[in-house]
Amino acid sequence: MPIIALVSERGAGDKPPVLALAMTLRDRGHAVHLLCDGDVADVVGPTGLATLELPQDLRQSAFYDPFHLPRMAGRGETIEAETPDPLTEWAEACLPVALAMVRPLGPGLLLSTLFCMGLADRMATALHVPWILVNPSFYFGDDARRPWEEDFPGLGAGVFRYWFLPRMQRATAVLHATDSVFDPPPPSLPRNHRYVGPLDMEPAPNPAGTSFLHEPGDPWVLVTLSTLPQAGELAIARAALTALADQPVRLLVTLAPGHSVEELGPVPSNTRLSGYLPHGLVLDRACLLIGHAGHGMVMRGLRHGVPMVLIPWGRDQVGVAARAAAMGVAEVVPRGDCTPERVAQAITRVLAEPRYADAARRASERLHAEDALSHACEAVEEVMATHDLFRPPAT
Repeated sequence: MPIIALVSERGAGDKPPVLALAMTLRDRGHAVHLLCDGDVADVVGPTGLATLELPQDLRQSAFYDPFHLPRMAGRGETIEAETPDPLTEWAEACLPVALAMVRPLGPGLLLSTLFCMGLADRMATALHVPWILVNPSFYFGDDARRPWEEDFPGLGAGVFRYWFLPRMQRATAVLHATDSVFDPPPPSLPRNHRYVGPLDMEPAPNPAGTSFLHEPGDPWVLVTLSTLPQAGELAIARAALTALADQPVRLLVTLAPGHSVEELGPVPSNTRLSGYLPHGLVLDRACLLIGHAGHGMVMRGLRHGVPMVLIPWGRDQVGVAARAAAMGVAEVVPRGDCTPERVAQAITRVLAEPRYADAARRASERLHAEDALSHACEAVEEVMATHDLFRPPAT
């Protein structure tokens, strides 16, 4: 029976783990279809996966835009259990159309990103099939090792606690696409949860667009920002450019379409600006990674054994940065301290003290010895065979 993977244009780091898993399941002989919205169909086209695209009026960004939470914070609002959730509105609007598209396929299982949990839950109930959440970051819950407010700044704690957690608790199974050394599981991990390891996919590079990486010269430093831009985060790149302008390194700054190059200011001669390119290509040649502490970015840094300077900007990034620092692979600069002087101090410390690179190398060796995608596929296949094993306890 086909597997339906739900992905949305909202939540940039949400998509790669589900797409990587969907591609691997297909390669293992499963029939996999992507149910997606907005521009996601263009993004996933190169994967060769069959795509079911929701109408444009049902794209998730029309219901929940990136500035929804900042506007709430600006009005002094908080998120509580009764606060209306725009993702629920989107799921309810999509449900009839999604069912009409999917039901004729006779699906046997749903995979979901965080932002598609509400739709997956409703579809699973209507179709009488199990659904699996692929959590793209660290474990969250009242039993987590760190308090909500320490991991999620501002309104983020409310989003995860009151909007995401109740949905996660309804999933047949939850696969945590993270490293269990980076994020130690809670003492009593729910029996329908499993840590499978980092799941990632990067498109094949264009050789003509990446040949500069092979040119001899100083080591590279990768400076990378959110795929879904966050307000003000160009300050990270500006601080890094100023701090490293006269250093014997080459900087590669990757920018998403929503970032304004003009706002960067002067660009030093040792710097190259780029749109998206596979980070792995740069990290194989890099001595340092500087960025916003997105979970996917940090996992790539670990996999390639590259130490980091992290400036967490929002979302779950404070929690990601704290875990990287606890592993000894990163120096963290708080968002409020993101100045060229403070970033330069962190860079100097990471490059001068071998313990950061040593910790990153050990993490890389361990992650390369594991096969996260196979672990994840086996968990999915186990649910398909008998999802009673993963069924959450009755409440």
